[in-house]
Amino acid sequence: MGDFIQVKESQVHYYCSVPLYCKADSGDFVLYKPKGKRINFTEDARTRPTQTYIHKRDSQTAVTELQKSFNTHLRQSLTPGGLTKVKSILCDIVSEAMSKPSETSLAQLPETIDIVFDGYGKNSQILKQLAESSTVDRSIMDHSINTMAITMLYCTHCNFSPDEARQLALAALLHDIGKTRLDPNIVITNRKLTDKEFEEYKAHSAIGHDIIKETASFDFSISRAILEHHERLDGSGYPRGIAHIGFEAQLIGLIDSYENLTHREKTYRKIKSPFDTLNLIKHEVVTKGTFDKTLFKELCTCLA
Repeated sequence: MGDFIQVKESQVHYYCSVPLYCKADSGDFVLYKPKGKRINFTEDARTRPTQTYIHKRDSQTAVTELQKSFNTHLRQSLTPGGLTKVKSILCDIVSEAMSKPSETSLAQLPETIDIVFDGYGKNSQILKQLAESSTVDRSIMDHSINTMAITMLYCTHCNFSPDEARQLALAALLHDIGKTRLDPNIVITNRKLTDKEFEEYKAHSAIGHDIIKETASFDFSISRAILEHHERLDGSGYPRGIAHIGFEAQLIGLIDSYENLTHREKTYRKIKSPFDTLNLIKHEVVTKGTFDKTLFKELCTCLA
């Protein structure tokens, strides 16, 4: 296809400011929708081509427009009864942002966080439901959104300032962005990884840190939280095995562990109930000092 990139059929109607193309019988790309026009799915259903494309020169503009459209759609869907739709839109947003992380693709995420906070930030029950709802075959996005929702719940429970809460929620949403650069067979699997694969897997924290540091104008605390979210206070974590960890990483690491155990089933490990998961983490807190006691107690309280 050379200079052209195929557009997902479900996203065609989001584009207005970029022209869309289709393939003629000759195999050449021809203009289908000019710049400044939006496709009406109902009116154009019979004449719409099965495959639609954008030119590579318009890719950055297209990404920005798509993410803005997603956020508009998200804002319109924020109702107590619309959680499934909201979760699906959030997965689309995170998927597009993480597919090829760049300044452009990540730029709309702070607005996404603002929209969710404005709609659900003061409703702890809805945040819990958002964290507990699931999507099919989108495990990385699903996990990131669940971790973000629980982080929002924690921040609301602890009366964090709006700015601090938004920074933490953004760090939670992006904490696993480094996994997008790993072999999918290592990231998306239910089996236990080999020692060699696990060493490769552990690199995702450092990779994620570098992606955010190099491609997005986010606060340093976000890239640091991504780097350290698998570190532990007893020095048993990775990638550096340090014990002095930033608050953001401590909180996201704790919530990340809780979400994984309650939502991610493996062939060697069944999903645990919230009660059993918190008891397991409590054992780590008491016997090893893996996590901070105060953070753990507050998490238990906000999840109650």
